[in-house]
Amino acid sequence: MGDIAKSAAKLSVFSIIMITITSVDSIRNLPGAALFGSHAISFFLLAGLCFFVPTALVCAEMSTTYPKQGGVYLWGKETLGHNFGFVTVWYQYAENIVYYPPLISFIVATGTYPFFPHLAENNIFMLVMINVIFWALTLVNIFGLRLSSMITNVFGMIGLIFPILLIIALGGYWTYTNPEASHISLRHVSDWLPDFSQSGIGASFTAVVLSLTGIEITTAYANEVKNPQKAYPKALLVSTVMILVSLTACSLSIAAVVSHNNSSLSEGIILAFKTFFEDMNLPFLLPVIALAIVFGSLASLNNWIIAPTKSLHVAAKDKFMPIRLSKENRNKAPVPLLLLQGAIVSLLSLVFVLVPNVNQGMWLLNILMTQLYMVMYICIFISFLASRRKHHHIERPFRVPGGKYGMIIASTLGLISCFVTIFVSFDVPSSINKSTAAIALISGFIIFSLPAIAAIVYRNKQLKQA
Repeated sequence: MGDIAKSAAKLSVFSIIMITITSVDSIRNLPGAALFGSHAISFFLLAGLCFFVPTALVCAEMSTTYPKQGGVYLWGKETLGHNFGFVTVWYQYAENIVYYPPLISFIVATGTYPFFPHLAENNIFMLVMINVIFWALTLVNIFGLRLSSMITNVFGMIGLIFPILLIIALGGYWTYTNPEASHISLRHVSDWLPDFSQSGIGASFTAVVLSLTGIEITTAYANEVKNPQKAYPKALLVSTVMILVSLTACSLSIAAVVSHNNSSLSEGIILAFKTFFEDMNLPFLLPVIALAIVFGSLASLNNWIIAPTKSLHVAAKDKFMPIRLSKENRNKAPVPLLLLQGAIVSLLSLVFVLVPNVNQGMWLLNILMTQLYMVMYICIFISFLASRRKHHHIERPFRVPGGKYGMIIASTLGLISCFVTIFVSFDVPSSINKSTAAIALISGFIIFSLPAIAAIVYRNKQLKQA
């Protein structure tokens, strides 16, 4: 997603729309959503209205009410105290840590499939490449040689916007010219409505919700637009429609050419492009689009490697961890935290050795990531309600529309969506043993929650000794 420098001048509505779209829109999770087939339309609409819009509105109000550096940590700290703030930011940090192995495995599978298809499903190869790529980019960040914003923007455009538009266009063309070969149908009303009888529906729904996360980062710019109370909802409405339409169209394109049985989180995108290009007698374009997606994903990964450590750096100043862990080098890189992050990612990557195939490893990490992310959003909604009650006299450049009823509707829909997503996420795809998955997910959640408890205990001890 990357850091986007704020302009001294007020941003236009169009700028806010583009910031939101480029930060949230992603094709990586779409193979999971594509398992819904034509029913993805209703599930994206459901997740958009019940989760994405309430989250965007609440985060916009919180970011403009508490504009100082600190993000979700500051929101929790200002409303319910230091400990609650740390719990909020910790789950954001933990979610990011779990995010890296699936993202890199997607990059590796996409980059290798056109040249060495068998390696895309090789567990050992995936394990090695995850560590090589992540540690290489970690060193790049430590030595301050990050990609320039210009290169990052170009890579983002090549690896995100271009593939999304291309796969939508190819999907429309392929469905029009090969209607009998399509794996989905949109002829009947039932094709558009939710189908709750599908196997593994919960895991697929987590992929839909996961595709709509990250808005808490972009809402920091709500205060940078002229007349935010009117302009931001307008920008949000437009970007929400564009995000939902683009993600839904991409999912339908993938579902049309990749059957449910052959779908793969790591290879789903590239398999769809392969089918399109072979049908058009343009197979030589497959490596080109694969490399474009790889470059875009690497740019995103490079930008995010240092992002979660910045939030912990703010929390470290409040004595939640030994201050030496947050020391920075001359390039302003928190080296100890980056090295710790790399060690955790290396441990997480071992999941690809413990599961039968790469696809199962990606599913488990994706689901765990979503569960951790939902806890962070639950904390945000709780902070929002506490803020309205405790700090009702604070000036709020942007407020959730609808007054008291708008506040209740947004927070209720958001909280219910988060809890439902966590609950249904245990309905894993049929290829994964449900009891084994449940044990792995619960264990993973507990393991990632323990450091938050330890940090709070550490801080309390430090305060008593002071």
